[in-house]
Amino acid sequence: MWTCQKCGEKVDDQFDSCWKCSTPKSEVQTAASENPDGGGDSKKVWRLSYKYFRGTLAAWDELFSQAAQFATEVGSEYVVGISHSADRGDGVVTVWYWTQADETANT
Repeated sequence: MWTCQKCGEKVDDQFDSCWKCSTPKSEVQTAASENPDGGGDSKKVWRLSYKYFRGTLAAWDELFSQAAQFATEVGSEYVVGISHSADRGDGVVTVWYWTQADETANT
């Protein structure tokens, strides 16, 4: 069984693409094997993490400035992307980035 990187659907191994969103299994395998720092250290486990900046009274410029500062501290080689959304005047800017942990941390 494998998990689609695009939609999160669990798919049986016999299928070459996700039955929910049609993402090919090869894209999932490629994404899972990529190491953000380009190294081949198999003892490191990479996780997608996020930090959000939110505020009803904060201006978008302020939220994006805070997110940009954090992304700079994380480093461009680890930042996946920055997203934003709004709901009834509450703005949220999220920085998505790679973090690493030892394999022993999973157990």
